[in-house]
Amino acid sequence: MKLVNNKRYTVLLVLGLVNITIGLAEMLKIIPYPGTATPGVSMMGSGIFILIIGLYLSRSPELESIPDERTMKRDMKVQSSTFGVILAYVTLLALVDASWSSNLINMGDFFLIFSRPEDMSVLFPRYMSIIFVAIISVVALTFYYNKKGDL
Repeated sequence: MKLVNNKRYTVLLVLGLVNITIGLAEMLKIIPYPGTATPGVSMMGSGIFILIIGLYLSRSPELESIPDERTMKRDMKVQSSTFGVILAYVTLLALVDASWSSNLINMGDFFLIFSRPEDMSVLFPRYMSIIFVAIISVVALTFYYNKKGDL
């Protein structure tokens, strides 16, 4: 097993090990967590995932390919369009929270993490939906701009 000597992959490996260590320390109650949820399992899972990605990338040979102008233009258009989609989705979520909440200043429970961080488990599905929309929009917009042809 030959590892590629590259700082990017070393950072991934170290980050994965740090996540696993923090998750293990939280599960063993070395690091106290005041909330009701236990983020140790999530930290260990993400650490293992990052560690696997770092090991895979450090073993695979690095290809020196320079993207052409069309690919760079497509990627820039996908990035800006995805930012717009995420911004519209978050605005829609905030407006729905504001309209369903009795207190319009508080914006419902959307910004709950700033006032009560122990209730983060309420917001976890909301933030995961934002990440899901971001991933789907990147894939769909890349496919769309590839099929569109002329940028």
